[in-house]
Amino acid sequence: MEREDEAGLVLQARAKVNMGLRILGQRADGYHEIWSILQEISLADEVRLREAPDFSLSMTCNTPGLPTDERNLCLKAARLLQETTGGRSGTAIELVKRVPVGAGLGGGSADAAAVLLGLNRLWGLDLDRRTLLDLAARLGSDVPFFILGGCCVATGRGEILEPRPAVTTDPMVLVTPSLHVSTAWAYKNIDNYPLTPPPENVIFQRFSKNDLRNPHFRKALNNDFEPLVFSHHPRLQAIKEQLLESGAYYASLSGSGSSLFGVYDSVETARAAVRMIQTGGHTYLLTM
Repeated sequence: MEREDEAGLVLQARAKVNMGLRILGQRADGYHEIWSILQEISLADEVRLREAPDFSLSMTCNTPGLPTDERNLCLKAARLLQETTGGRSGTAIELVKRVPVGAGLGGGSADAAAVLLGLNRLWGLDLDRRTLLDLAARLGSDVPFFILGGCCVATGRGEILEPRPAVTTDPMVLVTPSLHVSTAWAYKNIDNYPLTPPPENVIFQRFSKNDLRNPHFRKALNNDFEPLVFSHHPRLQAIKEQLLESGAYYASLSGSGSSLFGVYDSVETARAAVRMIQTGGHTYLLTM
């Protein structure tokens, strides 16, 4: 979603959750082969872009401690677009963070994708979707998904995407505890735990068009990071149990964490769960 105001272009960078994350093994290039369903959720950052007359790139953010130099994916995205197109335009980026950082929700990747999409319009580049996806893949494995949005089956290292109808439109309760799980640490240690065998991957394709309320479909949507992450952070396992006990018919770690979410059959049940769950972090009621 985007809009124009007197300051420039304003975009909503929506976060995602993983409906299942199966790790199929490490590849020759060092990355892990995965299978996951990625679905956008309503929690979003706001990315504000205005053109800079001196062709410079700059960034501000409302979150103290978050880098606003070239370490930030937003500036990396703007620089990549500028260099790739030979552009003679600049931008000032204002990032309003609402998605928790390092929580397995893809907030930074969503912000970078919003910059690519927004500057493509602001700078009048008229790049097609394929070109934007290729640029996004150079920024990170998750970024291409946020160019497409919606719901996708992700394979490869996460960059091969097949758009699908939303797995669910039911309300969710999202919990973001006050602890951080490093994705790099999780992938480094995941090979010490059981991974999904390739033959089981055939099952995913058979059920990938079904609704989340289908119990056979849900049974295939495990997150292979959970045994590893829960063994080091028992509090996260306790939160998943709270989500299920409060009426969620599906609950999972998102990515490598630390966020977890539950899916409920009604807004009333989800709202009651928000009041019930005690985590010491933040709890959100999300409607699709």
